[in-house]
Amino acid sequence: MNAILEEGRGLPGAYVHVPFCAHRCAYCSFIAQEGKREEGDFFESVETEIRSRRDEAAAEPFDTVYFGGGTPSYVDALRLGGVLGTLEEIFGFSSNIEITAEANPDDLGSEKLSALLALGVNRLSIGVQSLVDSELMPLERRHDAAAARQAVTEAVRAFGNVSADLMIGIPGQTKETLLASVDGLLSCGISHLSVYLLELEKAPRLVALKKERPELFPDDEEMADRWEAVDERLSAAGLPRYELSNWARPGFESRHNLKYWTLTPVLGFGVGAHSFDGKVRSANTGMLTEYLRRIREGVSPVATSEEDQEDFLRRKEGLMLGLRLACGVPSSSFEEICRTLPAASASRMEDAFLAGLLERHSGRVSLTRRGVLLSNEVFSLLV
Repeated sequence: MNAILEEGRGLPGAYVHVPFCAHRCAYCSFIAQEGKREEGDFFESVETEIRSRRDEAAAEPFDTVYFGGGTPSYVDALRLGGVLGTLEEIFGFSSNIEITAEANPDDLGSEKLSALLALGVNRLSIGVQSLVDSELMPLERRHDAAAARQAVTEAVRAFGNVSADLMIGIPGQTKETLLASVDGLLSCGISHLSVYLLELEKAPRLVALKKERPELFPDDEEMADRWEAVDERLSAAGLPRYELSNWARPGFESRHNLKYWTLTPVLGFGVGAHSFDGKVRSANTGMLTEYLRRIREGVSPVATSEEDQEDFLRRKEGLMLGLRLACGVPSSSFEEICRTLPAASASRMEDAFLAGLLERHSGRVSLTRRGVLLSNEVFSLLV
């Protein structure tokens, strides 16, 4: 990871959005639909889109491909294989490419694991959320804790490089049950863990539950206490935090996600996919029927597009993204940006050091553990 950060940018990556799910969970705010209706048309359209963007192919090949969703593991693995073949044909792959597929535990039987391996997928990101059955129920997950443990264990055995997701703030969760989920996944052999706060504003059904049973939901102080406990447990287990919500064994950081935090180009394909080529940011339409219509008629699926900001604003954005990383940003870049801030903001930034939110070390500036919990206050000074 440090080598990538020292260079400032790596090879470009590709993101492919797969919108199909067996069930839409209570907290989901992503572009997704239940069932596989129009699955065939969709994947044919994605391959058509990839070929239509041949002129975006640079001299550098992709060194990461990320299938997100939705639930990529829910669809026929051969669909993903067709997309991979077209991406390699048009853009090329580096020899050490990282190919990630998001997955749900209930899709990961031995046949699916073998099929994904055969395609060249070499990293799985499994949405577990909790290893406590009573916590999975309000999230409307299809798997139970035992099935999740088995799926993760078998995935680790097959792939080695496996990430899992957990949530903080699930109704009825305690710090003890959260840490039990962390320990359970560690015992399965995961090499990467992402831990997210449950965002209630994106989950109307859970908002209603909170009104009825407020005692089931933690306050901000409890959420922060749980995050710190997770950080301590994972660091002690040899998975240090490398980003605000991500922990990994050294060498198993998500190379694809690092591109977003280092402003490295990522081209997105499929409904709702976002792209950044280093200068222009764009997003495909988020409506599946509209995406299919545009591709069928030979029209670009891009719904929004804007030229990137001027160099200074881009560097300021890069600084804010870089502070998300545990290794922080070069002190020279930090000081350069701070000199341009209004006097009040610059003074408050210095106060952030005195308050223990930021620290200087080895020529870099980074958030402290307390600073991570109050990161929005620091980032607001850079907006």
